[in-house]
Amino acid sequence: MIGRWIFVRGQAMGRRGWLALAALFAIALGLFLPLRLVLGMAMPEALSARSVEGSVWRGRIADLNVGPLPLGTVEAGLSPLPLLIGRPELALSREGFAARIAPGRVRDANGSVALPDGLGGLPVTSLGFGDFSAIIDGSACQEAGGTLSMTLASLGPLLPDAMTLSGQARCEKGALVVPMRGPQGMERLILRIGGDGRWQADLTLAGLPQETADALKASGFDARPGGIGIGTGGTF
Repeated sequence: MIGRWIFVRGQAMGRRGWLALAALFAIALGLFLPLRLVLGMAMPEALSARSVEGSVWRGRIADLNVGPLPLGTVEAGLSPLPLLIGRPELALSREGFAARIAPGRVRDANGSVALPDGLGGLPVTSLGFGDFSAIIDGSACQEAGGTLSMTLASLGPLLPDAMTLSGQARCEKGALVVPMRGPQGMERLILRIGGDGRWQADLTLAGLPQETADALKASGFDARPGGIGIGTGGTF
């Protein structure tokens, strides 16, 4: 009986049995794989965070920053379907914002992100996203779409109100470009992000009273055809 039991047990753990056992082990490992390992191995280098908790499918990231963008504390997890084609993608969500990010791409970004430190030399208080997507592959913008908006704080006593500009994203000469306009059509801002991570933002204001224009020139704006403007830039 003992010999027969050993024979049956050996049959049950044949090649198929071992493959099934290995598959179960891989599934169990995947279910409980820590999210922090995935962030270190498969996500963009521009990501930084105070802490990462939970599994790869359902976790939480505290004080997440994507480049210069502080996203705060978000719920995060890998999206299953992109994994089938070998492209890990992280789904992020919190109240008022959601997006899916992967190396060189962002898609389905909706909501707003506060910028307490502004954006370079511009007093940008928040960025807004509307079905925003972009793919930068091979150091060049390959595909872009959706809406991006910027809200600027008051530019001085003579322009006390906040200003929101928005526009459609597109690829242009290898860069991600978003030409934005304000509510009056006299405010224009062009945001350009290169494949190397360098970005530039150029704001132009037209139709201002001379007194207002002179005050802004004193604060760093320069004269331009039909108005005044200021530029800033940096690196993600």
